[in-house]
Amino acid sequence: MSLHETLSRASSAPRVLRQLCEALLSEGWAASLQLNRSQTIHWSLRQNQFRARGRRGAFGRYRLQEGSIEVQGSNTWRPATTEDVLTAVADPSPALDILRADLRHTEHLSDLTALHIPAATRRYRLGISALETALHEGHPYHPCYKARSGFTDADHLAYGPEGGKTFRLVGVLQHQSLVEQVLPSSDFWEHELGTAEWQRIAALAEQNGAPLDSFRLLPLHPWQHAKLQSDPLFTKWRNAGRLAEIGPIGTPCRATQSIRTLMNAADPARAHVKTAMAMRNTSALRTLAPESVAVAPAISNWLALVLDSDPLFTSRYPLTILPEYAAITAGRGTALDGHLAAIWRQSPEALGLPAEHMMPVNGLALTDPDGRPLIAPWIETHGLDAWLARLIEVAVLPVWHLMVAHGIGLEAHGQNLILHHENGWPTGLIARDFHESLEYVPELLSRPNLCPDLSQIDAAYKHAPLDKFHRMSASEELRWLVMDTLFVFNLADLSDLLQRHYGLAEATFWRRVRSRLDRYAAEHGMQDRQAIFAPFTPQIRAESLISHKLEPENPQHGHLIANALATDKG
Repeated sequence: MSLHETLSRASSAPRVLRQLCEALLSEGWAASLQLNRSQTIHWSLRQNQFRARGRRGAFGRYRLQEGSIEVQGSNTWRPATTEDVLTAVADPSPALDILRADLRHTEHLSDLTALHIPAATRRYRLGISALETALHEGHPYHPCYKARSGFTDADHLAYGPEGGKTFRLVGVLQHQSLVEQVLPSSDFWEHELGTAEWQRIAALAEQNGAPLDSFRLLPLHPWQHAKLQSDPLFTKWRNAGRLAEIGPIGTPCRATQSIRTLMNAADPARAHVKTAMAMRNTSALRTLAPESVAVAPAISNWLALVLDSDPLFTSRYPLTILPEYAAITAGRGTALDGHLAAIWRQSPEALGLPAEHMMPVNGLALTDPDGRPLIAPWIETHGLDAWLARLIEVAVLPVWHLMVAHGIGLEAHGQNLILHHENGWPTGLIARDFHESLEYVPELLSRPNLCPDLSQIDAAYKHAPLDKFHRMSASEELRWLVMDTLFVFNLADLSDLLQRHYGLAEATFWRRVRSRLDRYAAEHGMQDRQAIFAPFTPQIRAESLISHKLEPENPQHGHLIANALATDKG
C-alpha cells in the first residue's frame, strides 16, 4: 500500500469536517437552523440542507458528533464531505481556495502525524517540556488547526512539535543599520550562548566580513532561513555585503505547541525563543509584527511591576509571568518587515518548580487515545466538585482580578496559560506571551504611573488610534479579549468534557464560575468596577475565526453569542 493510500484511510477528515461545521454554526452562517429533542441539528447553507447529531453548548459553541454529519442529496441523505460544505457556504473566491488548501493540509499533516508518531499516553504524568510536544491536538475550534502553509511532509516531521525532533537555529549577521534590538545587558549573547560559542561566532563574523562592531546577530528558524533563500531583498542584502550567513548556532532546540516558539533541548531551563515564520496556521501568518517586538520587554516589565504592586497576586490569586526580556527585529519598513525577528522569553522550567507540576491549560480538556480524559486521575484523586472549585479559583480569578482591579486584559487562551498543580490539585497560574496580546484601558488602570509610554520606545505608537495595538477605547474591548480567550475558546472545552464524561451539566459549571465572580466582587468591594465590564450581559461578542478565513477583506467585529455567565445563580 502506498503512503498516499494509507493517508487517505487515516482518520482526521471527520474532525476537520466537524470543526468546520461547528465554527460555521457558531458564527451564524446557517440560513436556517433547527435543534430537535432527539439531539439532531438541521441547518441549511444557502440552498443546501445538512444534519448531524449534536447540541449547542456553552457560549453558543455547537458540538457535533464526529461522523454523523450528512448532506441531503437528490433523493436521500448521505455522509457529508468538507467539499460539500465549502461549495454550499460561499461562491468560488481566492479566500475560499486558501481555506480549502488549509483544510486539506490540516487533514494531511494530521494523518502524517498519526502514521509516523506514536500517540503519547498517560500524559498527565509528563513534565511541562514533554507536554509541549505531547499535546499535539491543535486548536479545538478552528478547523485549520494544522494548516502550516508551506510545510512539506519532511518539514512537518522535522520542525513540528509532534515529532519532538531537535534542530539548531541559523545565525544571520546583518548590518546594524538594518537591525533594531532591545537586549537586557551587554553580555546578553555570551550569557545565552556560552562564552565558547559566542567566541566562535565572533570569529566567523570576522571571516565573513561582518565584524560584530558593525553587524548584529539574528537567529532564524531553519525553515524560515530556507524560505528566505529565494527572497530578492534577502539576496540583495547578501550580495551587497549587508548580510552574512554563518550556519547553525547555539544548542539544539525543539518546537513547542506554538511551533514557532522553540525550547532549548539541551537545558529546558534556558530561554524559549519565539521566531518569525512566514507560515499560515489557523487564520494568521506567523510573522512577528516589528512594533510588538520592539516593546516586548517593556510590556513584560510593566506587567511584572503591576503584579508586584498588588499582594493579592501572591496570597490569594497566585499569578506568575514568564517575561519576554530580549527582542530583535531586522528589515523594518522593507518587504521583509516582520520576517526577521526573535523574542526571548523565560522558560517555565526556570521557575524552579518540578516540571511535572506544570501543565498547559489546554491539556485540561483533552482525552488520551483510549478516550479517557487526561485529568481523569486528578478528578479520581480529589473529587470533581472540590477540584473544579479549586480550578476556578486558580485559573480564572488571577486573570479576572488583573482585568477588573487593574484594567489590564491578557489573551488567556489554553496555550498561553500554564496550570501549576501538585498531583493535579491546582495551586497557581503561570502566564506567557504578552508582546502583542496584552491590552489595557488607560482610564481603568489602577497604577497609571507604571504604564510605559510605548511611543517613546517605538514611533509606530505615536499616533496610533485606540484599539489598534495595546491601548483600548473601552472596557468592552478588555472583556471581549479576556472572556473570549479564557471562557469561550478555552474553559468551554473543559465544561464540554465534564458534561460528556462526568455528567456535570455545562450550565452548572458556568453557574459556579458566575457565583465565584460575584463573590470575588463582593469580597473586595469591586461590584462597581466589575459592573463597568458588563460581564454578565445576556449576549457578548466572540471572535469570528472562520468568518475571517471566508471574508478576509471584511473588518471582523465578532459575532454575538449567548453569555453562559448571564444566569440566575441557583
